Formats: sequence, C-alpha cells, structure tokens
Amino acid sequence: MKTPLSRLSLCICYCTVLAVAFFYYPRWNCSNTEATLSWDVSGYYMYLPAIFIYKDINKCRFKDSILDRYHPTPDFQQAFTHSKSGNYIMKYSIGQAVVMAPFFFMGHTYAHLSGTFPADGFSYPYQLAIGVGMLLFAFMGLYYLRRILLLYNRDGTVATILLLFTIGTNYLNYAAIDQAMTHSVLFFIYTLLIYHSIQFYKSPSRRATILIGFLVGFATLIRPVEIISVIIPLFWSIHSATDLKLRMAFLKKNAYLYLSTAGVAAILIFIQLLYWKVVSNEWMVFSYQDQGFYWTRPHIFSFLFDYSSGWFLYCPMMMLPFIGFYVYLKNGSNILAVVLFTSLNFYLVTAWDIWDYGGFSGRAMIQSYPILAFPFAALIDKIHHKKIMSILLLFLIVLFAYVNIWWTHNAHRGNVKLGGVSKAYFWEVIGRWQSPDDDIIKLLDNPDFIENNSLGGKAVYENTFDTDFSTNCINNGISMKSIFLDHSHQFSAEYVLNANLKGMKFIRATADFKSFQKEWDIWKMAQFVIKYYHNKTEIKSNFIRIFRFLNANDQKQIYMDSAIPDIPFDKVSIYFYNANSDKKIIIDNLKVEIF
Repeated sequence: MKTPLSRLSLCICYCTVLAVAFFYYPRWNCSNTEATLSWDVSGYYMYLPAIFIYKDINKCRFKDSILDRYHPTPDFQQAFTHSKSGNYIMKYSIGQAVVMAPFFFMGHTYAHLSGTFPADGFSYPYQLAIGVGMLLFAFMGLYYLRRILLLYNRDGTVATILLLFTIGTNYLNYAAIDQAMTHSVLFFIYTLLIYHSIQFYKSPSRRATILIGFLVGFATLIRPVEIISVIIPLFWSIHSATDLKLRMAFLKKNAYLYLSTAGVAAILIFIQLLYWKVVSNEWMVFSYQDQGFYWTRPHIFSFLFDYSSGWFLYCPMMMLPFIGFYVYLKNGSNILAVVLFTSLNFYLVTAWDIWDYGGFSGRAMIQSYPILAFPFAALIDKIHHKKIMSILLLFLIVLFAYVNIWWTHNAHRGNVKLGGVSKAYFWEVIGRWQSPDDDIIKLLDNPDFIENNSLGGKAVYENTFDTDFSTNCINNGISMKSIFLDHSHQFSAEYVLNANLKGMKFIRATADFKSFQKEWDIWKMAQFVIKYYHNKTEIKSNFIRIFRFLNANDQKQIYMDSAIPDIPFDKVSIYFYNANSDKKIIIDNLKVEIF
C-alpha cells in the first residue's frame, strides 16, 4: 500500500526538528542568555525552583545566586516587587511552568542522583530535561495538524502545509531551538482544540466538553489573551447564517454541556488567581506593570513591516495564508470561526504596546498557525493544477523558505545581526550568510554609512584635544590629553566645523576610542554625533553607537559618515555623548574629511 505523502512529510518534519535541536543548535549545551532556561523562558519556569527547591515563592531570596552563577538575564526580570505586600510577583503566568513540571522533576531527580550537578534548578540536567521535553509538543502539534487538515484537504496539500510550516516559517525556530517558549505548546493546544471541537459536533458528549474546557483553560493559563480560543469551539463548523441559527438553538438545548466547558476552564484559570492571592493577598494582579494595550491604535504596519522585527519581513511565508483568504472566503469551511478568531487575535497581538515582542514580532502569531493553515491550504488547493500560478507559487515558496532558514541561522549562529535593525542595514544584509564588513553594522544607526574606509577626502579639521580646557578633557588616555566620558561626564564639548562645504557630498569624522568595560545596553552605548543647524535649529543629525565596535579594554579608530544636506545650514558640530551610561570611555585625535 502506498504511503500517504502527508505521512512522509510528517516524518521529514520530525527529522528536521530533531536535527536542528540535537545537532545544529542544542540550546541545553549553551550558557548564560543562550541557555534553554534564559530570558522569557526563565520567567515562565521560575515558579518551579521557587516552590519545589527553595520553598520561597514570596521573597525569591535565591535569585541572586542563580543570576550570579547562570546569568539567564542581565538582572532579575522574572518578577517584580509588589508595592503592598513587598513580595515578588512572577511576571509571566503559571501555565508554562505547569507544562514544564514533569520535565523539571526528571531533571531534578537526575541532578540529585548524578552527584556531579547541583540540584539548584538551573544546572545542566534541568536545561536538558526542559529542552528535550518540550520537543514533544512540537511533534504532537504537527501530528494533530495533519489529522485535522486531512479532514478538509487533499493529502498532497496537507503534506505541503506541514513542510512549509516546519521549514519555511519561524515555527522551526520555536519548535526546535527556542522550544521552551510558549509558542510550540500553544500551537499544539490549538490543534488539539480544533480536533476535539470537530469531534464534539459530530458526537456531543460531556467528555468532549471537559476536554475542550481543559484546553481553553490551559491556553489561558499559559497566556491570558488566549481566552479568545473559546471562539473555536463556539463557532466551529458554521458556514452560513442558517448554521449560526442552528448553533444558537443547539447551544440553548445543550447549555449544560457548554457550562461544563466553562467550569473546567474556570478551574484551571483559578490556579493563577490563587497564586496571586497567596503572594500578594489580591485576587487580580497585572504583572506586566507599565506594559499594556493600545486599543485604539494597534501597531499593524510596524508589526508586519518594520525593519527591526516585522513579521512579514522576517517570515514572508506567512503572507501566503492571508492571500489565501481570498480563495478561502469563497469556498472554505468553518469560515466564521477562522475569520473571527484570526481577526480578533491579530488585533490583540498588534495592540500590545511592546509590539515587537522583545525582538521578532512574528513569534506572537505562531500559536495561530493551525488556524491560518486553512486559508493557506485553500490557496495551495486552488492553484496546484494551474501551471503558471504553480510555478510562481513554487518560486515564492523557495524564496521565502530560504529567508526563513537564513533568519534561523543568523538568529543564533550567524554573523548578520537580526532584530532592531534599520532599513539600510536590512537591505544590505538580507540573504547574506556573512556580513561583508564589520563596519556594515554602522548602518544600524547611520543610513549615510559608506562601505569604504579609504576614500581619500580632503582633511578640514583635526583636534588632539591637547589644548582643550573643557571639563571633560583630562591628562590621561591615548595621548597627552583626551576626552573622558563616564557617569558624571556625559557630554563632550561641541566641536564646530568651520570649512567651505560647497560642492561637497559627504563628511567623514574619525576618532580614536579606548574602552575599559563593555556597555551592553544598546540604549546606553556612547554615541559619536554629527549635527547640522540653521539659525540655531537642528535640521539633521547622524550618529553611531561606539560600543557596537568596542569590547572591554579595546582601543580602536572608528569613523562615521554623514551626507551633507541639500537644504541651507550655517553650522556643523561634532560631539560625543555617553547616553546615561556609567561605563568609562576615552576619545582622542578627532579628524574630519570632506569629499
């Protein structure tokens, strides 16, 4: 008997995830902020060591020893001090910790038995157990995605969707590398929720309602906005206004079943409320503090197309399901549930004020991919027998998959910076596996950067600062006298360029820099600045962040470029700014050329 293509595709997907997780980037072998239990994941997970190892869910007195030894985050970002109780409140909901609990206990048991690793919640056995354990959810999610899609689509279409999600989208990263994030788990929960919603309307039963309630409650316990998952069981299999009327009648007749669903979901959600009550004596705590929703101004364009993290720029494959809606709305099934959920979910995701989600905005949409698989499949089904359209689609698929693999590599092991980048830098490096020049990183701050360090311009200004009597110049540094910036000395003097710039296109300023400690906070990196004024009004500025190029105890000559504006100006100044950093930096031998 011939093996179905979708089964073969599923096997390829499993092998891809395993190969990436175990051989390409086993995150459990990494340390500090690249370890499995780092950044957001350490926040989801922190409940478990706090409760079961340190017995200190209120004060988290163990936090400093964990930060000092494992450095999962630069500081304690996993919780905040509650103003009334004085206790620490975990930032993230408890649901992901519940998911991780079985693997945590496996790691804890191994650490105790090994005699080699400390049983402190963050040593290697815990990293390994959580990392490997969470891969199971990726496998189960893909398994159930195949099952539900086969109910509505050709086998070949299902095989294609599985491959495209796994190889062509950011799902690969969050299934195989950042697998301990919430996205792969929620992806699985949504596939299971769709599957049991289908089964319920085939054969309604209390058992099915309990399962659905459990899934809705668990999704909400992991990420509160996932309460919208209730849309799926409420509106699944509705295709028309007549279906909607019949559903309302069914709901009224079987209200006790829906109440069972709500009751089970409420019991799970109550776990979070109970935690808040125990640690703060309040039933409700908004743990994200100063973060929230811009209900009237969702960041739609930025979320999709911003060069720093836009979903469609870094995961272009997911443009295709939205194109597929054109076909799906004409001939698809379960239209009401799919459209209503997609619309509300997209609104909530883009309304969050931290719209880039700490790096790559598209990760917030991964759990909705099982829903978006339906219009995606409709598109593939529609054009698979149209030769020209099929060739065009194949070209786009290959291109988009290439971008995804490029993104996945450079997010972890590559030399190209991703996230927080400028338009100029994005288009310079997109698709490249090696950054062409270390200086190209200047495009992150300065779009006027020219990739040529020997242009042979005309020197119009030089300053060794040896005769500079400003308060920020000291007799200590690279030569006799230098600019010195630190916490108490944030700005240098402004050095005005008195030169005839007529007919010139660019200014290049060069200086020598010496560091002592590395400034890692991008917003506090010292800046090298050129500004243009007209009648004391600033009309243009360029800058670069110096610590992008300096490590601890480095000494380098660094240049920056500025395109001379076409509009009138009467003053050009150059200065240095420490951006509220306390890291010391010495600057000398400023030189300016025009060309």
